[in-house]
Amino acid sequence: LFVVEVIGLALAAVLGRPLFSGLADQMTTKRTIMLALTVYAAIAVWGFVLDSVIEFWFLAFMVAVVQGGSQALSRSLYASMSPKALSGEFFGFFSVMSKFSAIVGPLLFTAAVAAFGSSRPAVLGLIVFFVVGIYLLTRVDEAEGRRVAHEADRAAEAAGLVETD
Repeated sequence: LFVVEVIGLALAAVLGRPLFSGLADQMTTKRTIMLALTVYAAIAVWGFVLDSVIEFWFLAFMVAVVQGGSQALSRSLYASMSPKALSGEFFGFFSVMSKFSAIVGPLLFTAAVAAFGSSRPAVLGLIVFFVVGIYLLTRVDEAEGRRVAHEADRAAEAAGLVETD
């Protein structure tokens, strides 16, 4: 099992990083993240209908490929809209939200299993998070976020709260 995991991680690193960095270069970071969320939704649908062990392994591989790239891109997008002087607060909030999602996701999954008596519908229930994430991301104005972060950095520098580079 350990060898299979190591091989899977190696393949995801070799294929996932170039795939997502190339997509981010051709698209935008925001659109690439939305694509990753769409792929996650497709993976959830596939998880609902899969019926063999080999399909499960391919599904796990797809999750590994999408996971690393989407997390790196989301942190990058978030950092680009965060004032440097407040990066601790911004990434503290980011961390709290990730902990919150680690509670809400399993609760939704467990509720769906309890309601339907099977994990298959519960897997489909996860699509709600991906759709909501895509919707929220469409509401993000990257240029305005970067502008506000830049202004906050200039104000912090003028107040002597941070050193100028």
